[in-house]
Amino acid sequence: MLDILKPDQQGITLIITVGNTLRQDDGVAPLIAEQLLSTKSEILNNLKILNVNDKPENAIDEAVKIKPAKTVIIDAADFGGRVGETRIIPHDQIPETTLSTHTFPLAIIAKMIEQDTGSPVYFLGIQPGKMGWGEGLSPEVEKTADQIIKSLRKKSKPNLDKNS
Repeated sequence: MLDILKPDQQGITLIITVGNTLRQDDGVAPLIAEQLLSTKSEILNNLKILNVNDKPENAIDEAVKIKPAKTVIIDAADFGGRVGETRIIPHDQIPETTLSTHTFPLAIIAKMIEQDTGSPVYFLGIQPGKMGWGEGLSPEVEKTADQIIKSLRKKSKPNLDKNS
């Protein structure tokens, strides 16, 4: 499942994290981004992390600038799985209307990124347990976040560009 996060050897892999840290498990993806960005030296040169919180439309312009070879959107998603389970969610199962904590539908964002960059876009959903107001993740979701962070760090080589 986490193979989708492997950096693309043909160009930049853009990982877009989406969520609201004030809605418990919905904050899982921003937490992943925060942890990875706090240790920039461990992020691959061809891996770019972009945290857009609950405003996924903010990713479009940046994606166009980056022109990624592959894009992965990470978000909490209720697909009826076990709490903390990850799943690649097919595009046709992503609603084109806003039914979540986001202000703009992820399916539309993905189509725009694909059209403007030629990058395939994948959705990595993490099954939340709690989505009410409050901070902190459920233990199962936190464990999944840790696994994703470790997986990306393990596959990474030091980024020698101190300005990035």
